[in-house]
Amino acid sequence: MSTQKIGFFGLMKSFDSAESSFEAMAGGGLKATVKHELMRGVTIDHLIWWFHNIDQTTTFNGRDFDGAEIDVYKLWHPHDHIKVKWKKKITDEAGHIQPGSVISIHETFGGFVVNESSLITQFDRQGFHFQMGIFGLKVGHLLHFYREIDGGVLYETEMEIKCRAPFIGTLLTWLACRFFATEPKIRAWMQHNIEECGESEKFIPQLYEQSRTVDSESRRSVLAPE
Repeated sequence: MSTQKIGFFGLMKSFDSAESSFEAMAGGGLKATVKHELMRGVTIDHLIWWFHNIDQTTTFNGRDFDGAEIDVYKLWHPHDHIKVKWKKKITDEAGHIQPGSVISIHETFGGFVVNESSLITQFDRQGFHFQMGIFGLKVGHLLHFYREIDGGVLYETEMEIKCRAPFIGTLLTWLACRFFATEPKIRAWMQHNIEECGESEKFIPQLYEQSRTVDSESRRSVLAPE
C-alpha cells in the first residue's frame, strides 16, 4: 500500500477509499474498474463544465481567486499531470463538445509516462468516454460514468485493453498488453485515477461558480447602457 500523497488541498485519497477490481480477460486482454467514493457537493453540471474547460487556467488557491495562475489540470493532480489540450474539438450549436473530438493527455504515474491522444466516443450527462488505439484500430477504452444523487455524484471508471478486430485482434491485444498498457501500468493508473477523482470535490464546484459569476458580469457589462 502506497503512502498517501499531498495535493494542493491536503491529503489525496488512498487506494482503499474506492472499490476496485482488476482482471485478465478470457482470450486475452486486461480490465480494471474503479468505483469512487461519493464526490460530495459535485453535480453533473459541474463535471460537464469541467471536462469542457480542462485545458484552461485559474488563480484559485483553495480559498479565493487571488493566487498565481495555474493550469486547472494541475489542480486535479499536481504530482502526475503535465499538460492536457483539445487536439480536435467538434461542437454542436450550443458549443457542447461532441464525439469525434480528440483530447491530448500528457501525464505520468508510477514511473510510467503517458503522452497520447484519445478519441471521444461519448460525452453527455451519463458519461465521458475515450477510445484508445494503435495502428488506427481500437485496442481499448477508458470510460467515465457518473450519476447524480442527493449529496453529490457517484463516479465510476473503467479501463479495458482488448482489440476485437477480426483476424488481427488477438495479436494487437497481446502487443497492447505487452508494450502499451501492461498490468503494472494499469495498476499504477488505478492509484492515479483514485487520487485525481478524489480531488474533484475540492475545487471543481468553486471553479464552476466563479465561471458563472464572470459570465454574468460580462453579460451585464455588454447590456449596460453607455
